[in-house]
Amino acid sequence: MKDDPQQRSADGSNSGSHGLLHSLMKGMPVWRTLAILCALALWVMSLWPADDLLRLGARYVNDKVGHFIGYMALAWLLSWGWPRLPGWLVWTVAFSCGVAIEIAQSFAPTRTFSWLDMLANGSGALLGVLIAIPLWRYITRMD
Repeated sequence: MKDDPQQRSADGSNSGSHGLLHSLMKGMPVWRTLAILCALALWVMSLWPADDLLRLGARYVNDKVGHFIGYMALAWLLSWGWPRLPGWLVWTVAFSCGVAIEIAQSFAPTRTFSWLDMLANGSGALLGVLIAIPLWRYITRMD
């Protein structure tokens, strides 16, 4: 079977690769760990009372900007942690996490469900996928 340079490698094996490429490929468990930690952080920060977060020293960031950046990061990390997944599936996983959190917030006494938050989550996840996957392909083609 001929090696397709367009396809992202799941195990990082790509003959002739070295340097940055090797570091990124061998670091796949790191990307997976970071993706899981990012998802956990999104859950905690989304369900923790906002006033308590501010008292603990968290800085206020515009709510929608925070959602956008958080889900962009999650989708990026998922893309690099599981590089063989198609982009639509990565987006679906990241967006589904956001939907689940919004539903959970409807049961939290200090949080509320928001369609605009879900829009920001989905938009951020989409941008994360649209940047991460082509960048991964570009890096994996480098020799």
